[in-house]
Amino acid sequence: MYFLIFIIGLINAINPKRMWNKFESWKATKEPSNVFFLGRRISGIIVMFLITGVALFPYIMSRINP
Repeated sequence: MYFLIFIIGLINAINPKRMWNKFESWKATKEPSNVFFLGRRISGIIVMFLITGVALFPYIMSRINP
């Protein structure tokens, strides 16, 4: 599950326009502004960091408290 969320965040970070075309373009009458895509890119990067932190948290805690 973490891997799938990480991949979605990665695709949003690399190419947010493609994700918008795939999943949200049917709701819109025109393409959103570049600021929207910048926000999607930033949120994708944040999601990747959060998922990495959640996945590594048990390992980090086991190293701190043996």
